[in-house]
Amino acid sequence: MEPLPTLADRIFVPPPRMGPRPLTRPALPHRQLEQWPPEEIVQELVGRSLSLPFVRPKQSRMASPQSLALSLLDEFAAGPPDAFIDSHEFCHLHPEGSLHLTLPDEIRRCAVDMGWAEQHPAARLGVMPQALVMVYAPRNRQELAIVLELISGSYEFARFGAGRPRAASAYCGAIMEA
Repeated sequence: MEPLPTLADRIFVPPPRMGPRPLTRPALPHRQLEQWPPEEIVQELVGRSLSLPFVRPKQSRMASPQSLALSLLDEFAAGPPDAFIDSHEFCHLHPEGSLHLTLPDEIRRCAVDMGWAEQHPAARLGVMPQALVMVYAPRNRQELAIVLELISGSYEFARFGAGRPRAASAYCGAIMEA
């Protein structure tokens, strides 16, 4: 029986996000200010995120009390320190559908270049890991699928480490140049 594929075994490159980036607060609290999804998209985002194995929901110490942190159980948090926001939290979802998560370098750059994410202000200042980004709220089911892939990438980064994301970065760069 073959093992399930991991981030290191597959390449996910998000397509360019349609339209302009949403406005966000440039300082803390770092929040998205427009381009909100329908409530059913937010509910599915939360439900599917909570279905990841070995993930426990908790209140984030790094976000508003209404945010939901995704945290790995201790014995399954084998990623590098940069894969975590706080303790074993690798992602937190804001009530309106935007989220903060960590991504391996190459995938993070690709997500930013393709318009799906932006660097967290605390990461820009060097207070938090460079891996920390805001991923914009998905506005429809197609965007939901892409955001869930990015959450999966963050989850695998926190569980196993960076894997082999160079191919994604090279492909992302080729798309941006075209």
